[in-house]
Amino acid sequence: MKKEVFKKLERWWAGEEKKPVIQLCVIKDKNFMSFDEYWPSESAVGDLDSFVNAQLESTKKLEYFGVSYPSLPHQWGKRGTPMTMSAYLGCNVYFGQETVWYKKFVDDWSKTTIAFDENNKWVQASKKLMEKQIEKTDGNCIVVMPDLGDALTCFSMMRGVEQLLIDVVESPEIIIEKIDCFVDAWIQAHKFFHRIYSSKLSGDSSWLLWAPGKTYACQCDFSTMISPKMFEKFVVYELEKIKDYLEFVAWHLDGPDEIKHLDILLALPYVKTIQVTPGAGRPTCASELWIPNIRKILNKGKNVIIYASNVEQFNTLIEHFPSGRVLIGCYGIDPEKEDDRKFLKQVEPYF
Repeated sequence: MKKEVFKKLERWWAGEEKKPVIQLCVIKDKNFMSFDEYWPSESAVGDLDSFVNAQLESTKKLEYFGVSYPSLPHQWGKRGTPMTMSAYLGCNVYFGQETVWYKKFVDDWSKTTIAFDENNKWVQASKKLMEKQIEKTDGNCIVVMPDLGDALTCFSMMRGVEQLLIDVVESPEIIIEKIDCFVDAWIQAHKFFHRIYSSKLSGDSSWLLWAPGKTYACQCDFSTMISPKMFEKFVVYELEKIKDYLEFVAWHLDGPDEIKHLDILLALPYVKTIQVTPGAGRPTCASELWIPNIRKILNKGKNVIIYASNVEQFNTLIEHFPSGRVLIGCYGIDPEKEDDRKFLKQVEPYF
């Protein structure tokens, strides 16, 4: 793993790069493995030795350019594991094909304790996975920390979306109280897993990006259903409580429905970067919808992570945003396709 990649990312976080940085992965071998056979069900932790070996083999099927790097994601099988705090705080977990699902269990907030317990079944599953990943990487891959999630989105899984919408209107005091407990538990969880991570690796790695210090891609899927006023009341309240612990705060802006909260986020000095995720089937980062918002982010002196999936999108983004505060992700490039070969040639000068 090239040290200069992380030096460049360190400069990018500091706003010291002169031109956009690029994360680009090229497919070398399309025969990607299925991991589910090594961790088939939620009833028991799978064969982690074979599972992590398969993850390592998968990293060899890609070629990494720019500031991309091989990484071992925090997955239970091939399934994504978003909002793991839901499991760590007591939700029963069910394995789907591509992700995990959580069963709500909170009937009465006053009778619900929000606290981190390292003996929780899923905390232990994550611990064993990370320990095996760290053991096998030999420093050649970044190990990704669990995607802990945020208070309101985890609460919506623990309580149910409809009931939480009622709670934030009718019982905001108890939700604030539980956010206090959640942040304490979140920080304990991050410290717990970061001790494993830092036994061999430098900095910190959220599911989004490596950083030279403690980082997380903060987010709130639940925020699409609440007003900016409620966003300030609950989400910014949570961020204010966690900001002194994290050194490199990113925000995962997940689709057009979250644009209504952008001005609030841009006013927070500790949010260092905004990741723009257009959403499946929605206008791309190179669209008329996102270009003014990306410009707004940069004008506030913040970094931005955006995406291009073809040469036209890339050229549009570079033309509008030549700033060194920009990171452009270009993934899954297939050199057998003529269009992708043109794309690669266009991006090459930025490596």
